[in-house]
Amino acid sequence: MTRFSLIKSMVLAALITVPGTLWACDAAGKQTHIGDITAVNASAQSFTIRDAQTQSLITFVANNEIMSNLKEAKGSIMVNYEEADDGNLTAVGVTF
Repeated sequence: MTRFSLIKSMVLAALITVPGTLWACDAAGKQTHIGDITAVNASAQSFTIRDAQTQSLITFVANNEIMSNLKEAKGSIMVNYEEADDGNLTAVGVTF
């Protein structure tokens, strides 16, 4: 096996074994993020997730119903959101 073939095989094997959550947000669709909750701020009506795809922290503001439902969330959640002109994200739906 040539060195090039060996490298190609190793890259292909790495891509196959990469967790599905790496591309989770892109696959979920527009205005959707998937991740684990890292913080909930009830007084500010906001919560933060660690995005499964980018590993960055993303904060959303939410209504009372969503904030109340977050108490039951375990593991990864999917957040559908709207983005305001100022860049703030408002959660419009959360699935867990």
